[in-house]
Formats: sequence, structure tokens, C-alpha cells
Amino acid sequence: MSLVRKNGKAYDGGDVQVTMFGSLSYEVTEISYATEQEHQLNHSLGSNKGTSYSMGKINHNGSITIRLASISAVEKAAGGSLIDIKPFEINVTYTNENNDIINDTLLCKFQDQGREVQTEMDLKRQFTLFVLDINYNNA
Repeated sequence: MSLVRKNGKAYDGGDVQVTMFGSLSYEVTEISYATEQEHQLNHSLGSNKGTSYSMGKINHNGSITIRLASISAVEKAAGGSLIDIKPFEINVTYTNENNDIINDTLLCKFQDQGREVQTEMDLKRQFTLFVLDINYNNA
């Protein structure tokens, strides 16, 4: 028997906590990550259609957008260089009104560093992450 829930609260941005370097205090405004695996269609003699497939390397990618006030604190603690920081974990945790928990853990490091300054009041920048591993839904 399955449970049907109508008009329940779904996960949204207000339900997400992002933890880096053991703290929730970083002002993350967006985080995006994904995993993909190479796939190849194999052909056999006497057939124009694929007869099997092979799976290859697994690759992860990601990015994180952080407000300037928070990233400057990380830079200061790191001696100025984000890209010199050794791999670290980022935990992304979602909870809904029923306290259903989803936790993803990324092992990554910063792949770039810079500034994006415009006329807006909210200064933030998207940083590319070099993602070594993602452990999905490990709550």
C-alpha cells in the first residue's frame, strides 16, 4: 500500500542547509552538482543495431555561489588562495515539514577564484568546484 499525500510541503530553498568547513555560517545562495557516467553502444558483426553496451568513467561536477562577505573570510583563513585549499566536504541537507531528511556529501575543492562586482547591492560569485566524489542521500 502506498501513501498518497496531497498538498504537502515540498522541499524548497528555505529547507536547505549547506555546511562547509564544519560551519553553517557561509552565505551560500546556490549550489549545483551532478554525476555522469560514460556509456558506449557496442556493435557485433552482422548487425547494424547495437547489441550491448559498456559503461566507462564516472565524472562529477559542481558549482557554488557564495556572498562576498563569506568568501573573503574563507580566503583570509586560507592565506588568500582558495585554490590552494585541500579537498574538503560540503554537506547539503534538505528537510521538509515531515522531517524527511536528504543529505548529500560532496568531496571537493575550489577550482577557480575571482570577483564579480556589479551595481547590485548583493555581491556574490559562482565558483567552479573540482568534485572528487559525491555521496548521495547518505542521511
